[in-house]
Amino acid sequence: MAALSDHPDDPALRYRATLTIARAGATGRALDLFHQLRLDAESDPEIAALGARLIKDRAFEQPAAARGPLLAEAAQRYEGLWRRGWEGWHGVNAAALHLMAGDRTRAAAIAEAVLRNHRDSGDYWSAATEAEALLLAGRELGARRALEEAEARAASDLSARATTRRQLRREALALGVSPAIVDALRIPAVLHYTGHMPKPGQDDLAIEGLIAATLDATIAAQHVGMAFGGLAAGLDILAAEALLRAGITPTVVLPCDADTYEAASVLPAGERWVPRYRALLARVRIQLLDERPFPGDDLHLAMAARRAMGLARLHARHRDGDALQVAAWDRVPSRGAAGTGADVTAWTTAGGRSLFLGWPWPRNGSPEPPDEPRRRAMAVLFGDLPRFSALDDEGLARFYDGPLVAMGEALDRHPATYRNAWGDAVQITFEQVTDAAACAFDMRAALEVQEPPIHPRFALDFGPMLPVHDAVQRADKYSGRAMTRAARIEPVTPPGRIFATEAFACEVALLPRGTGLACEYAGRIPTAKGFGSLPLYALRRSGFEEDMA
Repeated sequence: MAALSDHPDDPALRYRATLTIARAGATGRALDLFHQLRLDAESDPEIAALGARLIKDRAFEQPAAARGPLLAEAAQRYEGLWRRGWEGWHGVNAAALHLMAGDRTRAAAIAEAVLRNHRDSGDYWSAATEAEALLLAGRELGARRALEEAEARAASDLSARATTRRQLRREALALGVSPAIVDALRIPAVLHYTGHMPKPGQDDLAIEGLIAATLDATIAAQHVGMAFGGLAAGLDILAAEALLRAGITPTVVLPCDADTYEAASVLPAGERWVPRYRALLARVRIQLLDERPFPGDDLHLAMAARRAMGLARLHARHRDGDALQVAAWDRVPSRGAAGTGADVTAWTTAGGRSLFLGWPWPRNGSPEPPDEPRRRAMAVLFGDLPRFSALDDEGLARFYDGPLVAMGEALDRHPATYRNAWGDAVQITFEQVTDAAACAFDMRAALEVQEPPIHPRFALDFGPMLPVHDAVQRADKYSGRAMTRAARIEPVTPPGRIFATEAFACEVALLPRGTGLACEYAGRIPTAKGFGSLPLYALRRSGFEEDMA
């Protein structure tokens, strides 16, 4: 995009910008760019194929009953491209879309025509195209052999594998073939690691060596290629060292600055862990959150752990691979919001696989229950309407009697813990991200049927919220950085869209499959009032195929 500001008419740059966003999974944003950058006016077949692909991807984001027109348009575009140049991959896409539209006979006929004209060029895509054509033609065994050949040619290209796996899994389901056929294309697993900190004096190099050897064997056996976690003394540091030995650079999520974290999560285990922690800081990827410690709770640690778990699941889904967790713990539930027990519960509740590594040292926790913390982790919804400031008094009267009533009625259907409005801005908190998402969808729908239609901007965040009393309004409220972030994101949200922070997207990723929500990456976007650039996601409803993937 920076290059395009200097060369706005360069078709290659316009194509690359759109393709990059599409590969990040942000279909809606990519489709917007495709039209915004005037790519639909280009005659280049590669650019035209990107347009067809985006329409196809958009179709599969819709409920099954609403896909027909988009599937038909994408099929027509792909079939036109195929008949222009007889490129096999255009043909198999056309065949696949006819299959999804219910015309299995036409799909098989096009697939057979592709196979008759297919010439193997010796690269990955040639083998993948043959595999897809064989599957669509009903030749399952041949498709398996062609996929094995594609895997042998794929080298390190995970994006190509992921694209093929998603496409063929959808087709296999439509044909009644086991979707496990795609497992011939192997994707390295994404790992989340978690475990206890030892207490001072619990130093046994032999036991530590056994834990390290177990980690080495697990990383190799599970074909790990990417990893997320913390960097506390004990299991975290041992896991980071093991990953580096395997040639994998882990992403370490810290809740606050490295010095504060060291004092709270490394030094208490003993001085010997500090040099190892400091040495690892220079060798791992650090993701620093804005979650400093707060008296009486451990939510800053919980938010960092949940971010690491969510990122692991988001990356695994993007790569179309598996996410797994390794946990070294005593199987005693966590007493607060943070801790290995809380991590394992969150992971397994979402349907994830957690490998138990044991824990060799005793942990003597306090028998007293912890005090009730002041803060609670909540979802935040912040909304605003475009052009409200231009309304005159008559327009304001219509707003309060119409759109604001519709928003209030939509909100009444959802269990908010706090609700506030001033002018056209709304500020709402929820215990669950699912409730916040459902409310945002309902409020948007209520406004879009107004006359004339209103396309609101909604922003979602998740984080610790503090109950406070507003002495001016004489009202009890919630306050927190999550509310501030949401307010800074809302002005940069396109009208009609629902943008979410990475924290919210990670919470969605930690929901069990089948909840019908997905967050697609929208880019690192500068926020309002100099709050900085943040990775933002567009919230949407997910389809059946995504939930089953």
